[in-house]
Amino acid sequence: MTWLGFWQLDRAEQKQQRAKQIEHRQQQRYSSLSELLRLDSDIRDFPLQVTGRLDQERPLLWDNRIYEGQVGYEVLAVLMTSEGNLLVNLGWTPAPKYRSALPDVELPDGLLTLQGVVTQPQSNPMIRENETLNRQWPRRIQQPDLEKLESMLSVSLLPFALQVSDTSAFGYSNNWKPVVMPAQKHYGYAVQWFGLALACMVIFVVALYKKKKGKVDEA
Repeated sequence: MTWLGFWQLDRAEQKQQRAKQIEHRQQQRYSSLSELLRLDSDIRDFPLQVTGRLDQERPLLWDNRIYEGQVGYEVLAVLMTSEGNLLVNLGWTPAPKYRSALPDVELPDGLLTLQGVVTQPQSNPMIRENETLNRQWPRRIQQPDLEKLESMLSVSLLPFALQVSDTSAFGYSNNWKPVVMPAQKHYGYAVQWFGLALACMVIFVVALYKKKKGKVDEA
């Protein structure tokens, strides 16, 4: 329990550093794809402006995404640019009443200029399947695993994604949270773990004292 408390403190420190990085990078101007690709450091949270055309025929629906307590999907699509194919998140849309139904997705045609924030999708090892058995489009996926999406779409993707800022332009809601759990919650959990560790120690000491006292009384 003590180890878990220190682990939570470490996670809180990481979240604080991430929050500072987000605040600093959000104050910078929008970078282009060519500028971003020249960077060697962590590129998360950089503002990005990119121009290209969306793959209208093959939109993706990221399953089980919650927004304001409601289950839905985040609409993903591939933006074809002169620098490569970029996965973009266009925003959240509610799920239909029945699981067998999928929401209607209409992607804009023509040349688009999108602004947003750079993200790097992380694969969840607990999720073994990334797509459902249906072969229709839009296709439901369980997580934006770039490697698996490349195989599914038969295209090469850039090693990051774009979270579009103005999702309302496409009729969707912005469900993006760069930090899901703030540092304050980790500190709260750390206090709980340390409190449990202290309680266990007190119980142990009291039980040991009673056991010893019992032996003395018997003697």
